[in-house]
Amino acid sequence: MLSLRWFLCVAMLVGMSSVWAGAASTQDFSDLKKEVEDLRARLAQKSAAPQTPGPIGRADALVGNKYGPNAAVTTKEGKLTVGGLVQVWAYSIQNDNHNYVAWAPAPFGNGGASNELNDNDGYRIRRAELKFALDITPEITAVILIDPTGGDEANTFPGLPSNQGLVGQGRRMNSSGVALVGLPSEFHGKDEYNPNASSSEHTVVQEFQQGFVRANRLLQDAYINYHSEIIPHHDFTVGQFKPPAGEEAYRNSGQLDFVERAMINQFGNQRDLGIMVHGTWWDDRFQYWIAGMDGAGSYHNTFASQQNRSDDGDAKDLAFRVAVRPVWREENWGSLELGYARQQGTHGEAGRGWTALGPTVDGLSLEETSANRQYAWVWYRPGGPVRGWWLRGEWARFLDRLQPGLIVTNAVQRAPAPFSRQGWYGATGYKLSESIWSERLKASGNWFIKALNDIEFAYRYEIFSNLLVEDAVNHAKTDAFNTSVHTFGVNYYWKGYNVRTQVNCLIVDESEGHNVSPLYSLAPNGNRIREVKNNVFIINHQVQW
Repeated sequence: MLSLRWFLCVAMLVGMSSVWAGAASTQDFSDLKKEVEDLRARLAQKSAAPQTPGPIGRADALVGNKYGPNAAVTTKEGKLTVGGLVQVWAYSIQNDNHNYVAWAPAPFGNGGASNELNDNDGYRIRRAELKFALDITPEITAVILIDPTGGDEANTFPGLPSNQGLVGQGRRMNSSGVALVGLPSEFHGKDEYNPNASSSEHTVVQEFQQGFVRANRLLQDAYINYHSEIIPHHDFTVGQFKPPAGEEAYRNSGQLDFVERAMINQFGNQRDLGIMVHGTWWDDRFQYWIAGMDGAGSYHNTFASQQNRSDDGDAKDLAFRVAVRPVWREENWGSLELGYARQQGTHGEAGRGWTALGPTVDGLSLEETSANRQYAWVWYRPGGPVRGWWLRGEWARFLDRLQPGLIVTNAVQRAPAPFSRQGWYGATGYKLSESIWSERLKASGNWFIKALNDIEFAYRYEIFSNLLVEDAVNHAKTDAFNTSVHTFGVNYYWKGYNVRTQVNCLIVDESEGHNVSPLYSLAPNGNRIREVKNNVFIINHQVQW
């Protein structure tokens, strides 16, 4: 009806113009012709838009023009950008009846602690990030990132591999409870790894490794960033954010090559409170980050959380990161990046370990420790005839000590000594959509051949000393043994990184044959670390925006 009325108006004006033409001047006729052309243009615009009668239809048209797909979100002040990431996992973990510590009967060992908490198949919302970035002025941006899943905090879900992040297990103890002297009563009770234990037996639950409190995990990033031409090539950040760390740890979680970060980088993806300056030069070919951080917790990640918590020492951590790109976006040579990062500081405060009455300082029993963590990496994406191929490699080392009172394998470490552990990974892959075959695949009339264009093949080998036991002679000393993992992956990009499916198979191998506590002398397996059957098959469905 609306289009008909516009058409009648135009027709009447055209008819009237023929009557006026004889009497009007040439200029009048030209003006009238221009008005008719304007009306025709308006009619064409109305016809192109969906026509819904009534006030609701007109309101829908106005809202669609202002808030439709790809339209920017507006706020009363500044410009707001909303982003998000959802990752849904389906996984299967190979079953085993024992964990990596060799079996021995209580009180000589862990009484056959099972691995049942770490090998249950299931589904998981791995990440559910929601990010708000507000450009309040051209120079100031405020960012908030929340993740109700807890992010890289495992919560009740097993890590990948399933022994990642575990430091010992709760174990049954006889009624004498010698190893439990001084432990708070809330850590006494039924054995969560053996619910059939008698009432006279006690345990220290695995959660003890997380300390006395668990920090809130909902909040991830919360910072203010300042960037201005007054100080060119630099920006400044204050709040809670990722400390300068390795390449993969610093990368967006929605752009990982595999469903999970390598073992060495699962420690570096946490946030901390601090202030940081970032400089970039020569088209991002040279960048550096310098930060002062709270440095709460431990680089071994063996108690509490580093984010969303107050500091546990007077000293602060100094962190820096440097990245150099000697080859960058070259047609034939591709892109190459070399980098190094380090964070160091004094952890702990006035604690002197563990006494028969409990921690020497309530909640701050970590003895002062000069700690540090380091990362070094290289990644390369060649160009020319092998474009689409990529390679990455990274090394990390952590030096710190455990929380006093932690059961590692068979005894409470009342005054643990500092120790280091390290690891590395090498990864490679081939992305067909960036290869020389891409145009030929997309042009194929065969739907299967055409679909191959969106596939990426990936492989990673990694090794990390994440199996921790107290030394067989000196219980204050902690020995670290290796886990190695082969990961075979296939990524399918339905719509780039915004819609992606990843399939990974992890072949996990614990380092066997190491003596542990002398109390394991009755162990039938020769007092040794054992190989756990914990291979993993996992599918990740991802949407980000």
